[in-house]
Amino acid sequence: MDQSNVLSTITYIDTERSIEAGEMKITQSEYTIHLFEDHLVASTTKFSLDNVWDISYKSFSEEANLLYLHTHRGVVTYKVFENPIKFVRTFKKIKNENY
Repeated sequence: MDQSNVLSTITYIDTERSIEAGEMKITQSEYTIHLFEDHLVASTTKFSLDNVWDISYKSFSEEANLLYLHTHRGVVTYKVFENPIKFVRTFKKIKNENY
């Protein structure tokens, strides 16, 4: 992926739970959401910014936040550990320039 046009990024955690040999196994993987001028890419999902209506977040503990993408397919939630305010502000700046 060409990183030169990325306006903002944020790392999110995907948690997978499975049962192996009768015990629960929890695996956490880190991925990055890349915000471009006209689209947003998160691991295997790509959204045109025309289809992302808003981005918001809510803190649910001292070290983690939930980042919400309000899209044409519903709300998509990502668990992030860094403060998402810069990412959200960059998105809102892009959306306001286009309206």
